[in-house]
Amino acid sequence: MRLRGIYLPLTTPFDAEGRLVDAYLRENLDRYAAHALAGYVILGSTGEAILLEREEKQAVLQAAARAAYAQKRVLIAGTAEESFAATLAMNQYAAGLGYDLALVRTPHYYKNNMTAAALTDYYLRLADASPIPILVYNFPQLTGLDITVDTVTALARHERIAGIKESSGNLEKISRLLAISARRTSAPFTVLPGNAATLWPALAAGVEATILALGDVIPAACAALWQAGLARDWTHGLQRQQRIMSLALASAQGGVPAIKAAMDLAGFYGGPPRLPLQPLPAADRARLAAALAEADPAFPAGDSIAPASSQPAGAHV
Repeated sequence: MRLRGIYLPLTTPFDAEGRLVDAYLRENLDRYAAHALAGYVILGSTGEAILLEREEKQAVLQAAARAAYAQKRVLIAGTAEESFAATLAMNQYAAGLGYDLALVRTPHYYKNNMTAAALTDYYLRLADASPIPILVYNFPQLTGLDITVDTVTALARHERIAGIKESSGNLEKISRLLAISARRTSAPFTVLPGNAATLWPALAAGVEATILALGDVIPAACAALWQAGLARDWTHGLQRQQRIMSLALASAQGGVPAIKAAMDLAGFYGGPPRLPLQPLPAADRARLAAALAEADPAFPAGDSIAPASSQPAGAHV
């Protein structure tokens, strides 16, 4: 499978009591269907997977697969657990639901023991045993562990390792990973950056796919930037990157609460994050609204839907 285009890492919708709500997930997916997107990532970092129980993760994977089935887009399941056995079990579960790929975050709790040799062994064993191909997921800002280019070089020799989501934002590293991708001829090895603030230079460097949380908020603006990159329209692409920059930086700084708040402002359902994450403070929300209006003039600089606590109950997962 060759991955190209924008993949949205979907948020997981909760109501005011912290319960999963199937209806809001369906509503968001129905709205995303109208945009030029390549697929979805379910249970990534933006999906607060680390805060869900195993049964909840499985319920979200089921609900998303049902809701997205008719769209015929690529589905990527975030399956990472800290142990090999638990991650493999999640890969098997996702495969049974029809997911195309598994996104596997670097195990990091015992980070001092996660040497290059340990990570290489972990991913190669997982690729051998998994019923679906895997994507390595590197997010050092959250895990405190940064997988090296040399380690990725070793992993890229395995045809069942389909690529890497590289969320460090390090453009030099992305360029080096792209060189690894270019050398593999047996099957595609895709480098997917996850940083909206550096999306345009990543496109200019040759990136063909991205997993982009900002697309949850402004899918049309992100798709337009992507199309400018494909067309090598440097002038308009740079202008579009500059237009989304404030929102990209504010969202990255605020994390999942900021993405969810921005989704509410943009008319999607973001809703509250799950404890221990806290909702975005009012002052930060106001700055986010201004950044959203700058990123896409179609949106007013203010709340466009009611706060999550006043939403209808919906159908719980």
